[in-house]
Amino acid sequence: MNKDFVYNYLAKREAALPKAQQDLLAEEIFKIKKAANSDLRGLVTEAQKNLTKNGVQVFVVKDLAAASLKIKELIGSVGGVVKAKSNTLDKLGLKEMLNERLTETDLGAYIVSKIGKDSDHPVLPSIDLTAEEVALGFNAKTGSEYPRTAKALVDVLKQEIKSKILTAEVGLTGANAVMADGQIMLLENEGNISLITRLPKTHIAVCGVEKVIANANEAVKVAKAAAVWGTGQSFPTYVSFISGPSKTADIENELVTGVQGAQEVILILVEGEVYERLGTDTESMNYCIHCGACYNLCPTWNAGAGMPKVGQRDSSFNCTLCQNCTYNCPVKIEWQNIVRIYRDRYNKDGQETEHNAQMIKNIKQFGNPFGENVDGKTPDELFCC
Repeated sequence: MNKDFVYNYLAKREAALPKAQQDLLAEEIFKIKKAANSDLRGLVTEAQKNLTKNGVQVFVVKDLAAASLKIKELIGSVGGVVKAKSNTLDKLGLKEMLNERLTETDLGAYIVSKIGKDSDHPVLPSIDLTAEEVALGFNAKTGSEYPRTAKALVDVLKQEIKSKILTAEVGLTGANAVMADGQIMLLENEGNISLITRLPKTHIAVCGVEKVIANANEAVKVAKAAAVWGTGQSFPTYVSFISGPSKTADIENELVTGVQGAQEVILILVEGEVYERLGTDTESMNYCIHCGACYNLCPTWNAGAGMPKVGQRDSSFNCTLCQNCTYNCPVKIEWQNIVRIYRDRYNKDGQETEHNAQMIKNIKQFGNPFGENVDGKTPDELFCC
């Protein structure tokens, strides 16, 4: 684990935006997301109408499996496909579907796609790796000698990535926000997303319907929060608002689409469980902006045990309920309560983990989670939470 990032994270965040202003921005983002969820179906319908009017093809699909099938249908047998870092895209089985046709263009994602050792961090996938480990991984993979400093590695790897972008026919991205008045917002620091949404003929964006908000003014606030809480920056290096395919009317005032940028833009909105959460005690999960702040200060993740994930049985029981995620969430999601809700569901369905069942049995039998209290003897197994 890159401890320097973890140890310096809060200081970087404070330098990017003082704590008092962080609190004000968090309150604003919370209100934006809460308001969006109060009329989410209406906003999705409005977004679909306005984006279609702007020349974007919009598909609303039921779940990730349907999104994967739609991408397979849209891409067909085209050649190179380049991909931005995206939590949603990473769940679609694209690597298996596209094989060698697919290239990751985020530097960290490109590294782990080639040499493995993915950290599972949503913003910093290669955070676990040193420059030397990256170089050795590529040396073993390619048989060539890669430099062993960060700057020199970036210089080499960016050229490998760019060569794939220049020949790609399709660019795949997620979306940080979709606006009901007809735009898609994408954030980045490297510049790869700007390239893959403009150079290939087709740009396909995929995200959950929970990313839909009202307008661009709200989206700019989401962009700032994602930067401050995600990596401790005051603002992302690049922010793109895409409202349709490239176009010009410079000759005889006739509108022609497909100029220097993408000839077609496609948006796939995934419903998933988003609508089912509306009005329930888990609705706030829809507010998440995927900044990664919860990872940065999670003791379980920092101990190398992976991030506890609600909705995944074994993983959700790994949470210590310390509330670091909640205290550091820019959208004020009370994640420890969400964890408790999911654990309760698993317990009621008889799906609790073996350790959890043993802990409950011990409490009932001995009055503590560890089992029989034998003087002077440390329990063989320790349980928590």
